[in-house]
Amino acid sequence: MENKFLQLVFTSNLQLVKVAEKEILSFLMREANISADELLEFKLIVNELLINAVVHGNKEDSSKSVKVKVGIVDRKLSYIVVEDEGEGFDIDRVFKEYTPYDEKDEIEDLYEFGRGLMIVASLCERVKQNQKGNKIVAVRRLKKEKDCYV
Repeated sequence: MENKFLQLVFTSNLQLVKVAEKEILSFLMREANISADELLEFKLIVNELLINAVVHGNKEDSSKSVKVKVGIVDRKLSYIVVEDEGEGFDIDRVFKEYTPYDEKDEIEDLYEFGRGLMIVASLCERVKQNQKGNKIVAVRRLKKEKDCYV
């Protein structure tokens, strides 16, 4: 079994999210040989998790850091672990309270909090958090090249 990983730590600055995202996506392209479609999906996952950590977790406090670990297990499975220094949140509550738009709803009443996590959950096999709620793990199966259609 071949395992590879990348670890990053950056201060809570939205400009650094793009730098970290680029490094993570380069790692995935290099080590997992992901397709263009997968690259776009990974970009969404990484972007949502990193922005949530900076904005919601650390409240954009530049004295706080975000830790990231991205790994590939046997070229079949990927994971991303994002940890901030915030107070945490309850992911189960977010998933229970978030409801998609229904035509009878008023647009101004739409619940916006949690939308990014719902996107991440829809693109991953599993999304979990630690007990405190400031560390999230997203696991995603890597597609095989023969599964990709042109």
